[in-house]
Amino acid sequence: MTEPSSTPAGAAGLAGPMSPAGAGVAAGGSREQIEAAIAERLRRRARRGRRVYLAIRIGSLIAVLAAWQWYGMHSIAIIFDPITAVMAALWHLWREGGLGSAIWYSLWTFAIGYLAGLIAGVVIGMCIGAYQKAEAAAGLYLQALYATPMVAIVPLLSIWLGFGVLTQELIIALFVLFPSVVTVSYGVRNLDSDLLEVARSLRMGRLSLWRHVLLPGTVPYIAAGAAQGVAMGLVGMFIAEIFTQLSGLGNLLETAAQTYHTDQALAVVLVIMTLGVLLRTLITFIQRKVAPWAR
Repeated sequence: MTEPSSTPAGAAGLAGPMSPAGAGVAAGGSREQIEAAIAERLRRRARRGRRVYLAIRIGSLIAVLAAWQWYGMHSIAIIFDPITAVMAALWHLWREGGLGSAIWYSLWTFAIGYLAGLIAGVVIGMCIGAYQKAEAAAGLYLQALYATPMVAIVPLLSIWLGFGVLTQELIIALFVLFPSVVTVSYGVRNLDSDLLEVARSLRMGRLSLWRHVLLPGTVPYIAAGAAQGVAMGLVGMFIAEIFTQLSGLGNLLETAAQTYHTDQALAVVLVIMTLGVLLRTLITFIQRKVAPWAR
């Protein structure tokens, strides 16, 4: 005779949820909770890191401005001025010194020269990096020009092209061109070999290779060249405005320096620094929108 089961029916019903399927559901729920807790902890850590970074940035700015004010108050006015006097001079230049029109002229000239130099630099850099024959044909001359100080070429450009706006835009473009060429060509040469091998195995055409492999792969290097080009382009803008024809912010800076208005000269320099920071921030924002994978 078979003995009756010692497990009650109710106990068997209670044991049902502990089957492998039920245990998997329970484990899955706990795993989701753990992942959510980890994600929340990472978000809190990131927010705390951003707050610390912002606090350090604000604290360093306050320290620099305080040191500027203290040194300016204990210095001769013709040599250095406190930040309060510089801000007053900045307001005076804005109201009566033509600062607004000078900023507009310089930004317009900078934008045209910068875009021309950046586009040319990206195209030339990608060609030199991708094709060995192009590098053999033009690489030596580009390296020679890159090693030549641009200030030495400015007088020649003024003789050949005159002292107009076109010469200023060309000077800015040259200052932006060479850093972009070097950075982009380096990026093309250092592309992931696996990507190129996959492209060859898929028998991609030249246009498809550029569109789907070369351009996306060199976006970080293009962004680095564009950021470096901002600083170099601003240098070229002032050299062009001072050495060709006195115009824009270069005219204000040169006039203030020649007349020993140190507060106005420092005000113009402050405007230049602000423009540089804003332009680099704009480039970073565009990069994050156009190519978020290149962060």
